[in-house]
Amino acid sequence: MNRIINQFISLIFVISLMIVLASCKSHDAMNFEANTKGEIIEFIDGNPGQVVSISVVDADNTYQYHLGTLSNGNKPDNQTIYEIASITKTYAGLVVAKAIQDGKVELDKDIRHYLKNNEYKNLELSNQYITIRHLMTHTSGLPQEFAYSSEDKAKGVAVAFEKMSKYSKEDYFDDLKKVKLNSIPGEDYLYSSVGTNLAGYILESVYQKPFALLVSEFITAKSGEQDTKFRGTHFKPGEITIGIRNGEQMPLSSAYSFAGGGLTTNVESITQYIQHQLSAEPEVAISHQLLDESWTGHGMAFSWYTNNYDSNEQVLYHSGGSIGTSSWLAIYPKKNMGIFIVTNFAGRNTQPKLGEIADKVIDYLTVYNQELNSKS
Repeated sequence: MNRIINQFISLIFVISLMIVLASCKSHDAMNFEANTKGEIIEFIDGNPGQVVSISVVDADNTYQYHLGTLSNGNKPDNQTIYEIASITKTYAGLVVAKAIQDGKVELDKDIRHYLKNNEYKNLELSNQYITIRHLMTHTSGLPQEFAYSSEDKAKGVAVAFEKMSKYSKEDYFDDLKKVKLNSIPGEDYLYSSVGTNLAGYILESVYQKPFALLVSEFITAKSGEQDTKFRGTHFKPGEITIGIRNGEQMPLSSAYSFAGGGLTTNVESITQYIQHQLSAEPEVAISHQLLDESWTGHGMAFSWYTNNYDSNEQVLYHSGGSIGTSSWLAIYPKKNMGIFIVTNFAGRNTQPKLGEIADKVIDYLTVYNQELNSKS
């Protein structure tokens, strides 16, 4: 009976794949650039001041496109700086992987071992302590944010931003001493920038270096990324693209974020990051290891979300949402492909839409490469 069921499922998959490939071919599979730009143009749909930048990488080629015009009349290019918000978490995950490789941290050790004092008896529940694994998979029981509450957020962006802009490292550790866990560590998923920031502070403690320097030494110096930086409040006016929400320009949140969302970059640098994520570096391989998985096939690696792209391959992905900017990054290790999309626009469904576009573009590229190979 199981064999029959498996055969039936396999047949469904084959049929689905044929439909996808046929759909791609109906879009003129050999014209990859036109297909990709068409998806972006449809997404922008004439919104004034909205732009989109995209980088698509495979084993042999890199494709980079920029569409739309900023409100000041400028057009984006490979040097245009954007906030990437929570995509920063994947950099944190890669530094954690390096720390594991270096023997600085252990995946399943009580994180209080890495804190300087014993003032954190609250960081356990039902005799279960928080581990690095829990911080990397958002199962620590820590809340989403410390700087502002859900009530603050409901009052509007301005209220939440004001609280975030005044929030300090000292405030963070004061809150960490008082926080009550929402669930037993390891049991329930709750997206938590608080948890990723704690991983960042732990990394600073075990290496005795600022987190920004660790990202530079362990990642961007290797990948060649010159413009992936924690700029904080030290940037020139107009240096970072201003985002839009509800038709209004928004303040920059990266200036007040940390390991959970403080990086800014451009297409040139993020392309090098994708290539680094497709490399054979040992810490990259560690960071792609599955740490938690559900029966649905969805899971988490080191701050990467994972899903089965098809029956043979897992995709690693993460979205980024600042107050006014949205982005999407996905890595397909077996395909040796990756994609990054960013727009200076933030809405309720913007990030999922970018994910849908990414899937379509990767499908277009897959068929495009197949067509090229068949003609060679």
